[in-house]
Amino acid sequence: MLKYSVARLQQYNIPSTSSPIPPPRLLRSSTSSIPSLQHDVTLTRSNSLLSLNSFDSNSSESDTGSLKIYTNNVKTCADYKTIRVSNFATTEQVIETVINKFKLSSCRDTNLYKLWMEVSTRTNGKTVSTILELDRLSRPLELQRCHPENMSRFILHMCSSGSLVKIYDHNISPESNYKSLMMAPETTAEQTIKLVFQMNRKEIEPDSNYALFLISSEGEAQIPNQVPIVPIAVRCGPEHKIIIREVDSL
Repeated sequence: MLKYSVARLQQYNIPSTSSPIPPPRLLRSSTSSIPSLQHDVTLTRSNSLLSLNSFDSNSSESDTGSLKIYTNNVKTCADYKTIRVSNFATTEQVIETVINKFKLSSCRDTNLYKLWMEVSTRTNGKTVSTILELDRLSRPLELQRCHPENMSRFILHMCSSGSLVKIYDHNISPESNYKSLMMAPETTAEQTIKLVFQMNRKEIEPDSNYALFLISSEGEAQIPNQVPIVPIAVRCGPEHKIIIREVDSL
């Protein structure tokens, strides 16, 4: 019965990293939706021509720089965070770096956040701001260097579509019973496993094979790695639990 339930939930669309990025879309947005914006604003989505799959830790000094990320949408006590990153750092890596600086506990899922870039230009004597929603493979530092100094800035935005999910993790941390994570609807089982290990300050061993299981009095069913967890969790009853353990452990 549980296996059938999990199989039905796999019908949800799973984001694919290999799917093409849609072309930029130009939308109108109210200035009140972005903190501290005082100019005419348009909202668009960047493309991923500037992309890289990994952070280049061996970059020379000329390949690194500072980004000021405005974060009052994430944490009201902090207007911004300044981080130093590689020229090749992606949006995903920048978001993760800021989250780590805040030492957030339950809201560590990077899918909960979007990084916006505000670019200011002068047109007919009037300042016009364009808001770019950066895709996960864009390189923020490279984009910043394409514009004059002080004519662009970055805004970290936390989405409101997250759901609280309880993952029982006593199999990896005996002193713990469960972890409560705020997660985005598209976050997969594989990404959830990494989040749980991060919260326990543990590294996943290369030869390990951890998975999530949906269990109840009827039995258990393994949740495939690429299946989103939130659609499963929101349909769980009091008798259901989502646990993490190695596949071959009993």
